Amino acid sequence: MSRPSSVSPRQPGGGSGSSGNPPAAAAPAGGRGRGKGLKDIRVDEEVEIAVNLALERFRYGEEKEMEFPSSFTSTERAFVHRLCQSLGLISKSKG
Repeated sequence: MSRPSSVSPRQPGGGSGSSGNPPAAAAPAGGRGRGKGLKDIRVDEEVEIAVNLALERFRYGEEKEMEFPSSFTSTERAFVHRLCQSLGLISKSKG
């Protein structure tokens, strides 16, 4: 996942109440076509919390890119992509 170059990170306390930590990828945050919404993608609560925390740290940090484990299932990857999209981040799958 990467931060759009035209968007600066939000300052703590000034962002939305949601937090997230999607996997690494590179596709327009606007997404392509109509896929499942974030609420339609079911992942374990542990995964949801971990991804949300990771993405929140990424959003407020200085890093330009981050990666998630290649061991994520297709459903977990979909969750990360949708969460990134909802946060205005760019995600891309490799492999």
